[in-house]
Amino acid sequence: MDLPAGFARMGRHLGLDGRDLVALARELGTPLFVFSERRLRGNAGGFLRAARAGHRRATVCYASKACSNLHVLRIIREEGLAIEVNSGGEISKALEGGFTPDQMVFNGVAKSVPELERAIILGLKAINVDSPFELGRIAEIAAALGRRARVSLRAVPGVAGGATPGIQTGGSNSKFGMTRDEIVAAVEIARAERAHLETVGLHIHIGSQVVETDAYLAGVAFAAEQARTLGEQLGAPLRHVNLGGGYPTDYAHRGRQGVRNDVDQFAAARSAAAMVGDVAAAAAKAFGEDTEILFEPGRAIVADTAILLTQVESLRRRNGQPWLYLDAGYNTLLDSTAVRWYFHMMTANRLDDAAEDQFRVVGPLCDSADCFFDVEGEYLLKSLLQRLPDLSAEQRDILRTEVVRLPATRRLAGGTAPGDLVALFDVGAYSLEEMFQYCGRLRPAAVMIGSDGSVRTIRARDTDQDLMAHERTVEAS
Repeated sequence: MDLPAGFARMGRHLGLDGRDLVALARELGTPLFVFSERRLRGNAGGFLRAARAGHRRATVCYASKACSNLHVLRIIREEGLAIEVNSGGEISKALEGGFTPDQMVFNGVAKSVPELERAIILGLKAINVDSPFELGRIAEIAAALGRRARVSLRAVPGVAGGATPGIQTGGSNSKFGMTRDEIVAAVEIARAERAHLETVGLHIHIGSQVVETDAYLAGVAFAAEQARTLGEQLGAPLRHVNLGGGYPTDYAHRGRQGVRNDVDQFAAARSAAAMVGDVAAAAAKAFGEDTEILFEPGRAIVADTAILLTQVESLRRRNGQPWLYLDAGYNTLLDSTAVRWYFHMMTANRLDDAAEDQFRVVGPLCDSADCFFDVEGEYLLKSLLQRLPDLSAEQRDILRTEVVRLPATRRLAGGTAPGDLVALFDVGAYSLEEMFQYCGRLRPAAVMIGSDGSVRTIRARDTDQDLMAHERTVEAS
């Protein structure tokens, strides 16, 4: 049984950075997230070095929505990265994590007046503007404050990218950015409100988990033309061009043994660092060395820095098929159901078991959607095939590939049973931020293995009191 890169065998147990993960889970309880400081520093520093190898004035603004844990933020800052925030709360966490206002760019499609007031007063590096209305609002707020806001205009590049429709942001059908007509309207506002608006940049973003380098290069070409036009219209060249993020993590290659090809959309043939190096070099040619180039990676920095350990609580067989019931469900990994995301699994305490079996794997919640297979897609496929009985075998396969996004079963050690530990890989992105307390489930703890091999808690496990913390009776004023 091959292990993902960076992991090791410790007897029968899965190990990471010299620590026995099974022993950690037995000591600290499950579910348990375990992060690697070594891998986090390597990803952050490697991305920055690759970007600057391609363009000497590259700035990497870590997308904090991917994981805004304070311990993670501090390490990323120490590696020389700036930060991208999406709310007033993320501004607060960035400040607490040691970032300065001039290291922050502020994204978001519905920024509130208080959030914008704070951003303007702090003097953030740039507020990435998502609509002409928002630009007008910023001008009004800046005027009332007697300040001049630094803004960057977010344009729709018309470049498709992303593993699922929900994470594709580069087209006019998404809720993000300004179309060509909207950019024209925004330029008129920017020119009329020069006393209160300083237009410093252009921003684009094509999606998340984009695996084709050519999609990014198309974004560079679009941004080059748009930046040149904006500079002419505003009477001065832009200080920076923000090419966004979305660089991929290879979730699927670890699961190619024993799973269907329907996880290929979660694969990445090239590393994020290799891709950004090429994109930065193209940007240097397109914009010149004097224009600062910004990148906003999130997933590529943190996804493969963490693993989730979850205990098998029950086992049953249905129609000869074994089912495993874990103590972690979509309350712990929301993307497993919300966007039907693939996370590779392994029985962490049975690495020397030669025999394997195919299991249906589900979570503990009182909800039929709490599955690590595509229950919605499977039901939809069955219904469509019943209604379209004359489809050829080839057409049925095409339909199955388009409708069902996840493998129906997972190949795990054949003896996997209650009390065993299942490890889910690549869970560092969009996990801690998306946990919730459905069915009264306590949000799990997270620990980090330090570069020196020490283990420290970076998020405490919820207690019963946390379930009720915001529901105590308080008399209305």
